[in-house]
Amino acid sequence: MIKEVRLSAPPTTLGSTDSTSSQEHKGVPLLAAAKSAGVEQQAILEAAPVEQSYSGTLALYLRAKHDQVEHIEDRLEGLIDRQRARLQQTQILAPGLLSLPSSKRAWQSQQAQQQAYLQTLQARLDMVREIKEGMGLHSPKLEELATRKMCAENSELASNWDSMREVTRRHELLMRKQDRKQSPGLDQGGSQTLGLPAKSI
Repeated sequence: MIKEVRLSAPPTTLGSTDSTSSQEHKGVPLLAAAKSAGVEQQAILEAAPVEQSYSGTLALYLRAKHDQVEHIEDRLEGLIDRQRARLQQTQILAPGLLSLPSSKRAWQSQQAQQQAYLQTLQARLDMVREIKEGMGLHSPKLEELATRKMCAENSELASNWDSMREVTRRHELLMRKQDRKQSPGLDQGGSQTLGLPAKSI
């Protein structure tokens, strides 16, 4: 009589299953972070032409705005010089002591008008120089004006630039987050080494 022999599979230990499952769960966030970093880096590489185009276009607008401001400044300076000469000429033609009161009043009114116009020109020149040399909230005022005009006339380029900056910002945040995750492990390793008991001599 032949006895039936049953073969049974070796028992599976619970510890090995849990260890494998734990390692798989730990690997999921790392894999996701790696994929995210790869996507961010690829986006940064693709955004390089956008940055070059933005910088080049902004440089053109900044040069045009600078030339415009210098032209206005030169024009105002010329008007001020002519106005001062005109004011000096009217002072030379001041009515004498024997002139009629009406003539004196007319001359005084003309002098006041000429002086007011000179002050207006000087105030405008000060404003132009403030724009040319002054600072805005984050950059020179002239650059802010050039950037505003460029973005208004090149909306697609401005949108691509904003998208690129957002990608770069998220990439930097991700890198800082990964650095913070790695730092505690290094600190713990160092503390364990320092915590070893000293050998007796």
